[in-house]
Amino acid sequence: MTRSQTDELIRKTAKRLFAKFGYEGVSMRILAQESGVGLSSIYHFFKDKDVLLKEIYLETNRQLGKAREALPPQPTAQRMLEQLIDFQFEHIEDVVYVLKYYLHFRQDFAAMPTKTLPAKSVLHVEEVVQKGVATGEFTVAAKDITAKAKVVAHTINGYLLEYYPDVPVGPERREMIDDITAFTMRGLK
Repeated sequence: MTRSQTDELIRKTAKRLFAKFGYEGVSMRILAQESGVGLSSIYHFFKDKDVLLKEIYLETNRQLGKAREALPPQPTAQRMLEQLIDFQFEHIEDVVYVLKYYLHFRQDFAAMPTKTLPAKSVLHVEEVVQKGVATGEFTVAAKDITAKAKVVAHTINGYLLEYYPDVPVGPERREMIDDITAFTMRGLK
């Protein structure tokens, strides 16, 4: 196995373990057992668990950002919301990783205005709410957009955290996306 393949295997395994079990469920020893990479080799790549988890967090955020940028524009807030929810489920392991990282290291994010959520998770929902106000789908006052976006982001994230790693697929996933969208749309009208 090449150096880059070993690095990728360590990161992929650590991401899966952290998303599934959280901070306490990941140790360098467990990571070695699960990945098949020797413990001393893991320490050669990463000085400790926190350094590894932060690198994965930063990399995952970049990858999610690029994937979101590639999404096609939508004509309505409802379509944007459906697309956002579908995106979150499509990338559930990455999103859950970011959420659990944020929740564990919340003190490192204390200066952020959102405080209870990663800023990007609120930003993407704010874009949906702003679109809905602009198209007349929602009657949210401009001063309330961020507060409403936080509630919607918490709702979507709650579903992701509840269902990971047993992610709904096919018609069940479509029904869940439709239900979350309908619930959210009613709350913003």
